[in-house]
Amino acid sequence: MIPQLGKMYAIKEAAAILGVGRDTVVRLIRSGQLKCVELPRTGGRGRNKKRLIPERELDRFVREHSSGFLGLTA
Repeated sequence: MIPQLGKMYAIKEAAAILGVGRDTVVRLIRSGQLKCVELPRTGGRGRNKKRLIPERELDRFVREHSSGFLGLTA
């Protein structure tokens, strides 16, 4: 059975919600501080996955790091 993930945000949308740049969101994902779902994409030059961040994960991140980002509200 596939778990319910709810609303999903692209990296650009998550960056706007967090009030940071796209590169910051990518760094947070790479460092493991922010989890994402990677979906396969066809074509392109090695960029064969789309990263989506579940709304629950953004909520968790905001609660744990609300004092570190200006664009966040707890």
